[in-house]
Amino acid sequence: MARIPNGILGEFIGTAGNVSGYMRMNKNFVRTKRRPMKGPVSDKRLAQQQKIKVCSAFTKPFTGSGFFDRTFPGSNGNTATGYNKVTSALLTKAITDNYPDTTLVWPQVLISKGGMPSPGQAEAAADADGNIVFTWSNDIGMGSAKDTDIVVLVAYCPSTRQAVYLISDSRRADGHAVLNMQILKGSIAETWLGFIRDDGKDAADSVYCGSIVL
Repeated sequence: MARIPNGILGEFIGTAGNVSGYMRMNKNFVRTKRRPMKGPVSDKRLAQQQKIKVCSAFTKPFTGSGFFDRTFPGSNGNTATGYNKVTSALLTKAITDNYPDTTLVWPQVLISKGGMPSPGQAEAAADADGNIVFTWSNDIGMGSAKDTDIVVLVAYCPSTRQAVYLISDSRRADGHAVLNMQILKGSIAETWLGFIRDDGKDAADSVYCGSIVL
């Protein structure tokens, strides 16, 4: 059953016949229901389904956090969610096409994306407590890089499909930041560093910082 909460000219929410309505990014969308597929599924479609599955395994730990909405900021009028944007980036740049052994190529994965300068000489290393210390070069003043750019940190453990991520209190000017990894101590984590602008309207393409033994 569908609802039209604001009268006949208002939003259409729910299902009526073969039409469904829903809200996304405070906008109302209407679409026809998908028809079930008939006949055998092609190898090409199976390969695409496997790609989506691999991408979803990576993004699932971030579900409900709004993390990618902040690290993949959109331009005015862009209705794509952060989840849609990161999935698109993974499918376009970071996934192998060798079904059924489909995998992500970690150095090509982006956890933030935008027009700001990326971190320079970014590195990550485990400290004595098993946390990850990220460092980067001082590139303030190059292009749109500012000392107030907010640091974004991500560590992902492929073996357990867990992630630790942080939109940090640290800034580009600090040159270093720490990610608490006690929850994944003893694991091997893939790591990334990125920036978002302090007003949230832009971001930098993140940089892969390597595989870290915790």
